[in-house]
Amino acid sequence: MDGLRDPDVETFVGVMGTRIRADAETVGVDLRTLEIQVRLHLPRLSRTAIAGWSPDKVYEEIRLQAVVRAAQVRQSAEDAAYQAHASVLLNVDKAHRDLSLSFTDGYRTCLRFADVRPSVGHLVQSRLHYLHSERADTVAQSGLFLPGATMPLTYVAFSRCDRQYVLDALTGHGLEVSPDRITVLTRMHGLAGIPANLMSLTIARAVRQIRAENAGDYVITAYNPMLGFAGTAFLASGFTPIALSPVAYRYDDKGLFQTRRISGDSVPQLLDTPDNVLMALGITAAAKRSVAGIGDLIRVSHRTHSGGDHVRPVKADFTAPEWTDRLLGYRRMLAPCWSEHTAHPRYQEPPGAAGDPRGQCGVTSVWLARRLRADLLLEPVYCYGRLRVGRDDAEDVSHHCWVEIGPPDDPRRFVIDLTGDQSEGVREPIVLGEHRALADRGLRYETAARLRLDELPKDRVWPRFLAMEDRLREVPR
Repeated sequence: MDGLRDPDVETFVGVMGTRIRADAETVGVDLRTLEIQVRLHLPRLSRTAIAGWSPDKVYEEIRLQAVVRAAQVRQSAEDAAYQAHASVLLNVDKAHRDLSLSFTDGYRTCLRFADVRPSVGHLVQSRLHYLHSERADTVAQSGLFLPGATMPLTYVAFSRCDRQYVLDALTGHGLEVSPDRITVLTRMHGLAGIPANLMSLTIARAVRQIRAENAGDYVITAYNPMLGFAGTAFLASGFTPIALSPVAYRYDDKGLFQTRRISGDSVPQLLDTPDNVLMALGITAAAKRSVAGIGDLIRVSHRTHSGGDHVRPVKADFTAPEWTDRLLGYRRMLAPCWSEHTAHPRYQEPPGAAGDPRGQCGVTSVWLARRLRADLLLEPVYCYGRLRVGRDDAEDVSHHCWVEIGPPDDPRRFVIDLTGDQSEGVREPIVLGEHRALADRGLRYETAARLRLDELPKDRVWPRFLAMEDRLREVPR
């Protein structure tokens, strides 16, 4: 795997080690935190620049962006360490497989493996993780907690497999697998100063939970050697390398790295970079045997990776009665979690009665879009605009949100609205149907903005959605 390191990048980092260390001390972060950001922003420059310019000139080109991102980590890391009770670990001697901790002074305590609250996961993914980018399609997140702590010491997050090239990496080895049986480990983070084996223990507990819930056959993840990662925690957890895959580096107008999923208006990399290593872990006995038989690595082509093809979604007939029942069930489940904290600001005063859908369309539509991605691997679109009812005795809903499936110019695109009864002109609690068919009934959905699921963490609805998700974890079902 050492061959996946870029020699020019490694030479540059070695030569500039003293300056990088000095900046890390100035910012107040460890050397590794700043070095990752330096490596992450180097692909913005060309090979000619990195190999031909003086190292100091190269560093000045990406120094500001790297330091800014590292400083953002520091600002959040101090508070996170306090909430995680991380000072307890100062004289820890060893972390044991049963999650107990022994200390040099004879003290012992035990860690707790538990789900992470959505609002806490948001902080880890958007502020503490080196990518500074939240995965909107996260379906599970968990970690290890010290007694009484609200922040985990370690964190792992999982999503469904929605990229064809990831599926191909398994099927290319002759494995028969369905995408809905693949869980992707998308984010992993540990606070500074934790015992070295806590990450592998966290992964092991998370995999045990997936197995207990029969939530998948395989876990797929990846690590990036160019950023200095060696996949140690994955190898210790039993993962097997299965493929090499290109990496897409993109940068915004300020030169800051952006992930491929939320790149928007961004500039692609200039440097030809080494591949990521895709790794697989079998969860069931049969899957373990299949992974154990993998001996070589498949190489994902740049064309396949850059195409970003999505796996084929699960077929669903939303016109079927069972889907109406399911959507009504979603509505009943979400309604107790609505509050002034989840409502659009214009509906927060005076607060609505319990179960009042007014102002709750945004958070409800975000939740539905995530559920459709997770369950059906669909690419739903979050829509904001106006619902015109077309009746003189009923008001339009001027600030409304709903979900659509299909191209924006297709009159047959499907509309799903779990809070359509905000208008007195809509008697049903939910509205669903083809866009043109609803218009024929007098329900005209006029879109002012359309956002993909991956874009929603940057939208103003997201904090209110997280408040509803936190509450959803607390309400008995």
